[in-house]
Amino acid sequence: MQEAMQLVRLELGDQAVILNSKAVKKYKFFGLISKKSVEVIAAVDEEPPQPLKTKKNNESTIATMKQIDPVGVQKTSPNLEQDRLLESILDMKKMMKSITKKNNLDPSLPDFFHEIEEKLSKTDVGEAFVEDIMESLYHDWQKNKTLDEMALLNLVEQKVFLSLEEVPFEENPYKKKFVCVVGPTGVGKTTTLAKLAANATLKHGKKIGFITTDTYRIAAIEQLKIYANILEAPVEVCYSAEDFKVAKTNLAHLDVVFIDTAGRNFLNGEFVNELRAVLDFQAEMTTYLVLALTSKFEDMKKITDQFWSVGIHQFVFTKKDETTSSSAMYGLSKLYKKGTAFVTDGQNVPEDLIPFTRELLAKSLTEELQK
Repeated sequence: MQEAMQLVRLELGDQAVILNSKAVKKYKFFGLISKKSVEVIAAVDEEPPQPLKTKKNNESTIATMKQIDPVGVQKTSPNLEQDRLLESILDMKKMMKSITKKNNLDPSLPDFFHEIEEKLSKTDVGEAFVEDIMESLYHDWQKNKTLDEMALLNLVEQKVFLSLEEVPFEENPYKKKFVCVVGPTGVGKTTTLAKLAANATLKHGKKIGFITTDTYRIAAIEQLKIYANILEAPVEVCYSAEDFKVAKTNLAHLDVVFIDTAGRNFLNGEFVNELRAVLDFQAEMTTYLVLALTSKFEDMKKITDQFWSVGIHQFVFTKKDETTSSSAMYGLSKLYKKGTAFVTDGQNVPEDLIPFTRELLAKSLTEELQK
């Protein structure tokens, strides 16, 4: 309402008179998704009152209605007789009711249908997908109006699953010689790498080793060495591309080598270039971009864009236990056509590591809608 009043003053001046105001809903996506707006009808007498001398002077200025899209403010301009003001207002109200009725395709839709659409629109799945899925759900419901909320949620899960058909999931994480994790600071790369390594040696019987290029933090090197000692695996510390070549030779007898990288300011592309100067991403390497689900979706996209040049194979999402939202996994997978290899939901090594699939992602999104 405050924004609407500002627009009224901007368009009509301080002398404007508010004739009517109310909250309305604008419908989109086949009349299903609604957005709250404010409708304000205002008028202004742009000419000061004149003494009654002629019939012409007896005519007063009044406003025709012109809608301003941002908040639905109704602008007035002087070109109608005053005795038609009430009629104009009534006509506008009828028009607004007609538009609302036209957009709302089926007023008999149950409340839980609108609850699903509102929850979907608040996730990070993307507006285009919300539009597609709500249109599809609406047609399903038209065919069978006995569908309850759980049945619709099951349909959502099926549609999420099918929409990810072209996104690669369930790849063997240890099919290549090197497994590298990249990403910003604070997302848990080193702990995630230790979980991947422990899973490889304890569950798959692989002979493993570690390489770290995180020479900016002594604590990171010491942390990795602790994990390596527990797993009885060698560690190589690399400061340059030459160091990396030597490390590859020293660890050539192992099945899988896990590479830890420094977490730096993802907004600075120079740090990514430094990483590429040390590591040969063209080698036999699987590279995971590690992101925290507690991060903002827009930041996740910026991070992905920055690291895209190194050749990202799949995502690993951490800190699932610290948030109730996991829709970003779907949004990023659809946007970049990269699947989610693993999700972590705690600090325990190696327990809190979940190999992820399309089925799990679809289920996670549906569970989010039920909260």
